[in-house]
Amino acid sequence: MSKIPFDEIVLKFTGDNKTKFGLFPIFAWYMMEIVKLEQFFKKLTVKRKRNHSQSVQRRKHKYTTANMCVGLITANILGISRLWNIRNVLGTEKALANMLGLPEFFDQSTGHIFLNSFQECHFQQLAQAATDLLFAFGESHRQDVLVVDIDSTTHSLESRQREKAVVGYNKIKPGKPCYQWSVAFVRGEVVAQKLMAGDTSCKAPFQELIGQIKGKFAKTISIVRLDGGYFSAENLEFTRTLGIQIITTERYDWIMAQKPEILSNR
Repeated sequence: MSKIPFDEIVLKFTGDNKTKFGLFPIFAWYMMEIVKLEQFFKKLTVKRKRNHSQSVQRRKHKYTTANMCVGLITANILGISRLWNIRNVLGTEKALANMLGLPEFFDQSTGHIFLNSFQECHFQQLAQAATDLLFAFGESHRQDVLVVDIDSTTHSLESRQREKAVVGYNKIKPGKPCYQWSVAFVRGEVVAQKLMAGDTSCKAPFQELIGQIKGKFAKTISIVRLDGGYFSAENLEFTRTLGIQIITTERYDWIMAQKPEILSNR
Protein backbone atom coordinates (compact mmCIF):
# COMPACT_ATOMS: atom_id res chain seq x y z
CA MET A 1 0.00 0.00 0.00
CA SER A 2 1.48 3.36 -1.00
CA LYS A 3 1.79 6.22 1.45
CA ILE A 4 -1.08 8.70 1.54
CA PRO A 5 0.20 11.74 -0.43
CA PHE A 6 -0.83 14.23 2.27
CA ASP A 7 -0.37 14.60 6.02
CA GLU A 8 -3.59 16.44 6.74
CA ILE A 9 -6.79 17.44 4.98
CA VAL A 10 -7.02 21.13 4.14
CA LEU A 11 -9.97 22.37 2.08
CA LYS A 12 -7.95 25.05 0.34
CA PHE A 13 -6.45 24.81 -3.13
CA THR A 14 -4.18 27.23 -4.95
CA GLY A 15 -2.31 27.34 -8.23
CA ASP A 16 -1.96 24.04 -10.07
CA ASN A 17 -3.37 22.12 -7.08
CA LYS A 18 -6.77 23.81 -7.06
CA THR A 19 -10.00 21.83 -7.39
CA LYS A 20 -13.67 22.59 -6.96
CA PHE A 21 -14.52 19.07 -5.80
CA GLY A 22 -13.47 19.34 -2.15
CA LEU A 23 -12.70 15.91 -0.70
CA PHE A 24 -12.99 14.00 -3.99
CA PRO A 25 -9.16 13.89 -4.45
CA ILE A 26 -9.04 11.64 -1.38
CA PHE A 27 -11.50 9.28 -3.04
CA ALA A 28 -9.53 9.49 -6.29
CA TRP A 29 -6.38 8.48 -4.41
CA TYR A 30 -8.27 5.57 -2.85
CA MET A 31 -9.51 4.39 -6.27
CA MET A 32 -6.07 4.47 -7.84
CA GLU A 33 -3.76 3.44 -4.97
CA ILE A 34 -5.88 1.08 -2.88
CA VAL A 35 -8.44 -0.35 -5.31
CA LYS A 36 -6.04 0.08 -8.26
CA LEU A 37 -9.04 0.63 -10.49
CA GLU A 38 -7.01 1.02 -13.67
CA GLN A 39 -5.74 -2.57 -13.43
CA PHE A 40 -9.25 -3.99 -13.81
CA PHE A 41 -9.55 -2.50 -17.31
CA LYS A 42 -6.17 -3.60 -18.68
CA LYS A 43 -7.74 -6.64 -20.43
CA LEU A 44 -10.21 -4.59 -22.50
CA THR A 45 -9.32 -4.80 -26.19
CA VAL A 46 -11.23 -1.76 -27.48
CA LYS A 47 -9.53 -0.28 -30.55
CA ARG A 48 -10.55 3.17 -31.74
CA LYS A 49 -10.53 3.39 -35.54
CA ARG A 50 -9.40 6.43 -37.47
CA ASN A 51 -10.37 7.52 -40.97
CA HIS A 52 -6.96 6.88 -42.49
CA SER A 53 -5.72 4.46 -45.11
CA GLN A 54 -3.45 1.61 -44.04
CA SER A 55 -0.43 3.40 -45.51
CA VAL A 56 -0.72 6.29 -43.06
CA GLN A 57 1.11 5.77 -39.79
CA ARG A 58 -1.31 6.17 -36.90
CA ARG A 59 -0.26 8.23 -33.93
CA LYS A 60 -0.41 6.72 -30.49
CA HIS A 61 -3.61 7.42 -28.60
CA LYS A 62 -3.31 10.09 -25.93
CA TYR A 63 -5.50 7.99 -23.61
CA THR A 64 -5.30 4.26 -23.05
CA THR A 65 -8.43 2.14 -22.78
CA ALA A 66 -7.94 1.98 -19.01
CA ASN A 67 -7.58 5.79 -18.91
CA MET A 68 -10.88 6.21 -20.72
CA CYS A 69 -12.69 3.83 -18.38
CA VAL A 70 -11.36 5.57 -15.27
CA GLY A 71 -12.24 8.99 -16.72
CA LEU A 72 -15.80 7.98 -17.57
CA ILE A 73 -16.31 6.43 -14.12
CA THR A 74 -15.01 9.63 -12.50
CA ALA A 75 -17.35 11.79 -14.56
CA ASN A 76 -20.27 9.61 -13.51
CA ILE A 77 -19.32 9.77 -9.82
CA LEU A 78 -19.11 13.56 -10.04
CA GLY A 79 -22.62 13.75 -11.47
CA ILE A 80 -21.77 14.54 -15.09
CA SER A 81 -24.60 12.87 -16.99
CA ARG A 82 -23.79 14.15 -20.51
CA LEU A 83 -20.48 13.65 -22.32
CA TRP A 84 -20.66 17.10 -23.87
CA ASN A 85 -20.32 18.55 -20.38
CA ILE A 86 -17.08 16.78 -19.39
CA ARG A 87 -14.69 19.43 -20.68
CA ASN A 88 -16.82 22.28 -19.31
CA VAL A 89 -16.82 20.83 -15.79
CA LEU A 90 -13.45 19.07 -15.65
CA GLY A 91 -11.39 21.04 -18.16
CA THR A 92 -9.53 22.95 -15.44
CA GLU A 93 -9.02 19.90 -13.18
CA LYS A 94 -5.56 18.94 -14.44
CA ALA A 95 -4.20 18.02 -10.99
CA LEU A 96 -7.18 15.74 -10.40
CA ALA A 97 -6.73 14.18 -13.85
CA ASN A 98 -3.07 13.49 -13.05
CA MET A 99 -4.08 11.69 -9.84
CA LEU A 100 -6.26 9.42 -12.00
CA GLY A 101 -3.43 8.72 -14.47
CA LEU A 102 -4.78 11.03 -17.20
CA PRO A 103 -2.75 13.86 -18.75
CA GLU A 104 -5.98 15.89 -18.64
CA PHE A 105 -9.69 15.14 -18.94
CA PHE A 106 -10.79 14.29 -22.47
CA ASP A 107 -13.49 16.06 -24.47
CA GLN A 108 -16.85 14.74 -25.67
CA SER A 109 -15.64 13.64 -29.11
CA THR A 110 -12.94 11.43 -27.58
CA GLY A 111 -15.52 9.94 -25.22
CA HIS A 112 -18.00 9.24 -28.02
CA ILE A 113 -15.35 7.66 -30.26
CA PHE A 114 -14.35 5.37 -27.41
CA LEU A 115 -17.92 4.31 -26.53
CA ASN A 116 -18.90 3.84 -30.18
CA SER A 117 -15.98 1.42 -30.60
CA PHE A 118 -17.54 -1.09 -28.20
CA GLN A 119 -18.78 -4.37 -29.62
CA GLU A 120 -20.46 -7.28 -27.85
CA CYS A 121 -17.16 -8.91 -26.89
CA HIS A 122 -16.05 -5.67 -25.24
CA PHE A 123 -19.21 -5.50 -23.16
CA GLN A 124 -18.48 -9.04 -21.99
CA GLN A 125 -14.93 -8.01 -21.05
CA LEU A 126 -16.30 -5.00 -19.18
CA ALA A 127 -18.81 -7.20 -17.34
CA GLN A 128 -15.98 -9.51 -16.30
CA ALA A 129 -13.96 -6.53 -15.04
CA ALA A 130 -16.98 -5.45 -12.97
CA THR A 131 -17.31 -8.98 -11.54
CA ASP A 132 -13.60 -9.10 -10.67
CA LEU A 133 -13.90 -5.73 -8.93
CA LEU A 134 -17.00 -6.89 -7.05
CA PHE A 135 -15.37 -10.05 -5.76
CA ALA A 136 -12.14 -8.25 -4.85
CA PHE A 137 -13.72 -5.46 -2.79
CA GLY A 138 -17.44 -6.19 -2.46
CA GLU A 139 -19.47 -7.87 0.26
CA SER A 140 -22.02 -9.80 -1.81
CA HIS A 141 -19.96 -13.01 -2.08
CA ARG A 142 -19.60 -13.07 1.72
CA GLN A 143 -23.35 -13.48 2.19
CA ASP A 144 -24.00 -16.68 4.18
CA VAL A 145 -27.59 -17.11 2.99
CA LEU A 146 -27.87 -15.89 -0.59
CA VAL A 147 -30.80 -13.45 -0.71
CA VAL A 148 -31.33 -11.68 -4.03
CA ASP A 149 -33.35 -8.50 -4.65
CA ILE A 150 -34.53 -7.96 -8.22
CA ASP A 151 -36.02 -4.69 -9.38
CA SER A 152 -36.60 -2.87 -12.63
CA THR A 153 -36.49 0.75 -13.67
CA THR A 154 -37.23 2.76 -16.80
CA HIS A 155 -34.64 4.97 -18.54
CA SER A 156 -36.13 7.64 -20.78
CA LEU A 157 -34.21 8.85 -23.84
CA GLU A 158 -34.44 11.98 -25.94
CA SER A 159 -34.64 10.21 -29.31
CA ARG A 160 -35.25 6.86 -31.00
CA GLN A 161 -31.82 6.84 -32.62
CA ARG A 162 -30.39 4.45 -30.04
CA GLU A 163 -30.76 0.75 -30.64
CA LYS A 164 -33.94 -0.73 -29.12
CA ALA A 165 -34.94 2.59 -27.57
CA VAL A 166 -38.66 2.48 -28.30
CA VAL A 167 -41.86 3.80 -26.81
CA GLY A 168 -43.03 1.39 -24.14
CA TYR A 169 -44.12 1.35 -20.52
CA ASN A 170 -42.94 4.71 -19.24
CA LYS A 171 -44.91 5.88 -16.22
CA ILE A 172 -42.78 8.98 -15.57
CA LYS A 173 -42.54 10.24 -19.17
CA PRO A 174 -45.36 8.62 -21.20
CA GLY A 175 -44.67 8.48 -24.93
CA LYS A 176 -40.92 8.89 -24.57
CA PRO A 177 -38.65 6.18 -26.02
CA CYS A 178 -36.98 4.25 -23.25
CA TYR A 179 -35.15 1.18 -22.02
CA GLN A 180 -36.27 -1.26 -19.34
CA TRP A 181 -33.45 -2.14 -16.96
CA SER A 182 -33.72 -5.13 -14.61
CA VAL A 183 -31.08 -5.35 -11.89
CA ALA A 184 -30.30 -8.00 -9.27
CA PHE A 185 -28.71 -6.99 -5.95
CA VAL A 186 -27.04 -8.93 -3.15
CA ARG A 187 -26.27 -6.88 -0.03
CA GLY A 188 -26.95 -3.74 -2.04
CA GLU A 189 -24.38 -4.60 -4.73
CA VAL A 190 -25.27 -5.12 -8.39
CA VAL A 191 -24.52 -8.74 -9.26
CA ALA A 192 -26.52 -9.14 -12.50
CA GLN A 193 -28.37 -6.88 -14.90
CA LYS A 194 -30.18 -6.83 -18.22
CA LEU A 195 -31.00 -3.83 -20.41
CA MET A 196 -33.98 -4.35 -22.71
CA ALA A 197 -36.11 -2.51 -25.25
CA GLY A 198 -38.68 -0.14 -23.79
CA ASP A 199 -41.63 -2.37 -24.67
CA THR A 200 -40.21 -5.50 -22.97
CA SER A 201 -41.91 -6.93 -19.90
CA CYS A 202 -39.77 -7.36 -16.80
CA LYS A 203 -40.85 -11.03 -16.77
CA ALA A 204 -38.61 -11.68 -19.79
CA PRO A 205 -35.12 -11.39 -18.20
CA PHE A 206 -35.96 -13.05 -14.88
CA GLN A 207 -34.55 -16.50 -15.66
CA GLU A 208 -31.48 -15.00 -17.34
CA LEU A 209 -30.74 -12.91 -14.24
CA ILE A 210 -31.02 -15.99 -12.02
CA GLY A 211 -28.69 -17.83 -14.41
CA GLN A 212 -26.11 -15.01 -14.23
CA ILE A 213 -26.16 -15.13 -10.42
CA LYS A 214 -25.83 -18.91 -10.33
CA GLY A 215 -22.80 -18.62 -12.60
CA LYS A 216 -21.06 -16.14 -10.30
CA PHE A 217 -21.79 -17.52 -6.84
CA ALA A 218 -20.85 -20.90 -5.43
CA LYS A 219 -23.78 -20.72 -3.00
CA THR A 220 -27.34 -21.76 -3.83
CA ILE A 221 -29.89 -18.96 -4.10
CA SER A 222 -32.23 -19.27 -1.11
CA ILE A 223 -34.61 -16.31 -1.41
CA VAL A 224 -35.54 -13.89 -4.17
CA ARG A 225 -37.34 -10.66 -3.30
CA LEU A 226 -39.24 -8.99 -6.16
CA ASP A 227 -42.49 -7.29 -7.09
CA GLY A 228 -45.48 -8.88 -8.77
CA GLY A 229 -44.49 -7.73 -12.24
CA TYR A 230 -41.99 -10.58 -12.53
CA PHE A 231 -44.58 -13.30 -11.96
CA SER A 232 -45.73 -15.68 -14.66
CA ALA A 233 -46.59 -19.36 -14.62
CA GLU A 234 -43.28 -20.13 -16.34
CA ASN A 235 -41.20 -18.11 -13.87
CA LEU A 236 -43.00 -19.58 -10.85
CA GLU A 237 -42.39 -23.11 -12.11
CA PHE A 238 -38.75 -22.17 -12.78
CA THR A 239 -38.20 -21.03 -9.19
CA ARG A 240 -40.04 -24.08 -7.83
CA THR A 241 -37.74 -26.48 -9.67
CA LEU A 242 -34.71 -24.65 -8.25
CA GLY A 243 -36.12 -24.64 -4.72
CA ILE A 244 -36.01 -20.84 -4.52
CA GLN A 245 -38.35 -19.10 -2.07
CA ILE A 246 -40.01 -15.86 -3.16
CA ILE A 247 -40.84 -12.83 -1.04
CA THR A 248 -43.12 -10.28 -2.65
CA THR A 249 -45.72 -7.65 -1.82
CA GLU A 250 -49.45 -7.84 -2.40
CA ARG A 251 -52.29 -5.39 -1.98
CA TYR A 252 -53.89 -5.62 1.44
CA ASP A 253 -57.45 -5.39 0.04
CA TRP A 254 -56.73 -8.33 -2.29
CA ILE A 255 -55.51 -10.45 0.62
CA MET A 256 -58.57 -9.60 2.73
CA ALA A 257 -60.86 -10.51 -0.18
CA GLN A 258 -59.51 -14.08 -0.38
CA LYS A 259 -61.23 -17.00 1.29
CA PRO A 260 -59.34 -18.48 4.27
CA GLU A 261 -58.88 -21.85 2.56
CA ILE A 262 -57.21 -20.17 -0.41
CA LEU A 263 -54.75 -18.30 1.80
CA SER A 264 -53.93 -21.46 3.75
CA ASN A 265 -52.88 -23.18 0.52
CA ARG A 266 -50.46 -20.41 -0.47
